[in-house]
Amino acid sequence: MTGHTSFDTLREGLIIIREAWNLNYKVILFDFDDTLVDFHDAEVQAYAHLMRHYEVPSRIHNYKRFKEINQNHWEAFQRGEITKAEVLSHRFIETFETYDMTVNRQEADIIFRDGLARAPIKWLTGVMPMLDTLSSQYTLAIVTNGVTDTQKRRIAQTNLHSMMDHIFISDQVGAQKPNVAFFEAVFEVFSQYDKKDFLIVGDSLTSDIQGGINAGIDTCWFNHRQLENQTTIQPTYTIEHIEALKEILM
Repeated sequence: MTGHTSFDTLREGLIIIREAWNLNYKVILFDFDDTLVDFHDAEVQAYAHLMRHYEVPSRIHNYKRFKEINQNHWEAFQRGEITKAEVLSHRFIETFETYDMTVNRQEADIIFRDGLARAPIKWLTGVMPMLDTLSSQYTLAIVTNGVTDTQKRRIAQTNLHSMMDHIFISDQVGAQKPNVAFFEAVFEVFSQYDKKDFLIVGDSLTSDIQGGINAGIDTCWFNHRQLENQTTIQPTYTIEHIEALKEILM
């Protein structure tokens, strides 16, 4: 009798918890880099790894310039102006030109991505407790742009495989955010859900938020670096702290 009462109490408690959350959304899509983990930290380490390999003196390192070059190339790719292969190689041609150096661009890309994969994962504040909470209430998935091997090695440092229902990597999908084809692959896996059931959470307006808009789903811009939106892209929600996601979902 006691065991039966305990089970009923537990079941009632779970019902109360589920009713407290906004189950209008059933699938939460999370970007990985700079949404769950600190990509800036990993990129700084990867850049240092690259500079050491080519023996560039630390006194002339210019990570800020590399970051600008890298960002410009990825945004050009998202606009369809250059290919992904051009991003992965040309960014290093331009970077090493600032040091009056010429390097093998394919080799530089491999070395840099190896540095990314080796860099210890640094979680953004509050992310893990939030994922622990959400994983029992929602279907969760990672939607990340990147090279398959690199992203797999980085994600393997975490316990995300046990928390996520699926992990989508653009290289494997064959399309990259914000391309609708990327999200079509997501919808195919989660075919039991309607578009209104999805919410994407990400730090990039041009990739995550524009991608969600293109795909016809609601979007949440995780603006934890408190950037000014200088685009015409309008997310459904904007938050600066991951804890604020509860206000959307509750």
